[in-house]
Amino acid sequence: MDKISKRTFLKGAPVLGITAGGPILAGAATHSENPLSKQETLLDPHYYSESGWQFGSQAIHHGEQEGYQVTPISQDKCAPGYQRPGNLKNPTVAALLRKVMELEGTQAAVGGPCGMGIIAQTYMALLRPGDRVVAHRCNYDWVMTLLREYLPSWGIEVQFLDFNQPERLEESLRKRSAKLVHWEPYVNPSMEVLDTQRLVEIAKAFGALSLVDNTWLTPYLLQPAALGADLVMHSVTKYMGGHGNAMGGVVSGRRDLISTIDRSQNWLGGLLRPMDAFMVTQGVKTLPLRMTQHSKTAQVVAEYLADHPAVKRVRYGGLPSWNALGQQASPRGFGGMLGIEWKQDRVHQSLGNHVRLILNATSLGDPCSRIMARQEETDRGIPARYTRVSIGLEEADDLMADFKQAIEKC
Repeated sequence: MDKISKRTFLKGAPVLGITAGGPILAGAATHSENPLSKQETLLDPHYYSESGWQFGSQAIHHGEQEGYQVTPISQDKCAPGYQRPGNLKNPTVAALLRKVMELEGTQAAVGGPCGMGIIAQTYMALLRPGDRVVAHRCNYDWVMTLLREYLPSWGIEVQFLDFNQPERLEESLRKRSAKLVHWEPYVNPSMEVLDTQRLVEIAKAFGALSLVDNTWLTPYLLQPAALGADLVMHSVTKYMGGHGNAMGGVVSGRRDLISTIDRSQNWLGGLLRPMDAFMVTQGVKTLPLRMTQHSKTAQVVAEYLADHPAVKRVRYGGLPSWNALGQQASPRGFGGMLGIEWKQDRVHQSLGNHVRLILNATSLGDPCSRIMARQEETDRGIPARYTRVSIGLEEADDLMADFKQAIEKC
């Protein structure tokens, strides 16, 4: 028999049902046959395009400066035809904002230096002392800091509720009106899947504005504005850019609300920079391809981990054992984010020391898979021995093999 290299052998190993760590992936082919992998598209069925183009074509072509396939980087603060800096007034930034507006189906958009930058600007522009905000019990960590510490210090009341039970929001708004209702459809980091359509309906019924942070799902998997959301936020640093090489934040929605946020940037500062906008714009062009791959790989890995003896439970929107809403109220795909509840402390505490392909690091939404051990926070629905996972664009068999060998070393 001719000699073959170790690399060649390992590349073919999944076909044989073995890996460098042992023959535990014989079921990988079964995982790859899950229903999600057979669907033709994960695109939000509510998606609508005024041009008639489909999502992928819009992501590539819409918004580019006239005469350009790739809008150049313009560092000129007073570029011809763009009379002042910021928002749609710089051609490079305008290209990205026009893409986001089209893909989200919104009237206007404004950009900031990062996700938290645009969220903070939105709140400072729209709220006044005495206003009230109702938010889901769990959001991105720094959003929680803004809501818990800073807004109350400015005279703004914030109430946290469990939006898994939409009737709680209805009861709260019936008792006392609110200016804004804030949530993430697929919650960071608890992986709760919320009924966004129902929550939007309740907010509207009681005269509250709905702010939906769509960073994790992107408009490819969910289009909140089509469900009636007033404002849709993105940290475009994550999936929209998709390559971990740029930072930015975008909020889009009703023209009157965006105009107010736009005006506030004159005294708040904090603009989306042309170089970052250029990098994110290039990433957006492959958004449907990447979100499909993130979703399919995460589904396979989630199913594998759900059967692992070291795992108590896997939280992933594509698992019926976790997502009680099902397909009717949920997106068709859930991107690359999942959570693992471990049975033993030692696995939770030391897994990050043993992964080789996966990075033991924060951030998410780019080609590299990452894990992040979390502390228990019962008030936010974050359980004990919990690890947040961002599945990147690596091969599913390699990721499963890395989890296997790392768990064995714990």
